Amino acid sequence: MTKSPVFNVETYRPGPHWVAVVAALFTWPLLFVGGLVTSYKVGMAVPDWPTTFGINMFVYDFFNSPWGVFIEHTHRLYGAAVGLATIILVIWFSVCESSNRRMVGIAWFALLAVIVQGLLGGLRVNWNSTILAAVHGCSGQAFFGLMVTIAVLTSHTYRDRRLTLEDDSRLRAATLGLVGLIYAQELAGAWVRHFPSRLALVVHGVAALAVVGHATRVICKILHRRDELKLLMTSTLALILTLTGQVALGLMAWWVLEIPRQQKDLSALIRTGHQANAALLLGSSVALAVLAHRFLRPLEVSEMASSLTHAELEAIA
Repeated sequence: MTKSPVFNVETYRPGPHWVAVVAALFTWPLLFVGGLVTSYKVGMAVPDWPTTFGINMFVYDFFNSPWGVFIEHTHRLYGAAVGLATIILVIWFSVCESSNRRMVGIAWFALLAVIVQGLLGGLRVNWNSTILAAVHGCSGQAFFGLMVTIAVLTSHTYRDRRLTLEDDSRLRAATLGLVGLIYAQELAGAWVRHFPSRLALVVHGVAALAVVGHATRVICKILHRRDELKLLMTSTLALILTLTGQVALGLMAWWVLEIPRQQKDLSALIRTGHQANAALLLGSSVALAVLAHRFLRPLEVSEMASSLTHAELEAIA
């Protein structure tokens, strides 16, 4: 793998980056709580929205409510908190990253996405729609992936590293394909959770094998060139850990399908953990894909760049 010339980069600013990191970390528990709502089948425990039994949801006393109402109402309040965190992210980026129109635009897109996510959750209740429940869950996973992307795009590693390498292992395409496979697997998982059937379970299992196989291929490619691809090692390690956890939780979730109904709390925690860890797996693959596209250049681009002078490259950058 040969080095290609240096290109200009954006300046790293710790403030926007850490706001983005906190926002991403703050988003993940919402997926876990939402998963509990599905696992316990309490999505309609509160039959109205945006009120809770006709009361402003921000003043409703849910601490003394039945378990189903408690979980569903907690999910609503946490969703509102994530929306507030996204508003803070937009304001911070608009002030501190005003010169970077791309990041400001992405931040505003995240705000639009979280608004749509809230509306999907509300309409799911008002229309008592299981289909919208599944869409709401899948779009929540995509929103978490978006928050991870913002955190990576503002990171020191992404912005202050100038060296790019030739992508002679086709890792750019492979990592992007991995993101697509993982998200497709999550769609299959939503099918199993909301519309359980033997066919859904089979599709979910086949998709899982495809994810494991492709992820293993990507990981082996990176580890084979770990000395050259040091900037990808952190996200690769995260991918290895979350993939291992997802396989283990998936096997446990399969097992709990057969355990007695009296163990519903254990079953709910395992199945919810499997769903929530899927978001972490998606996030790690997104981070890896973003960094791979930053530091690896397609062979045809590298070949063209090698024929240009340094001044011409600076003009392009």
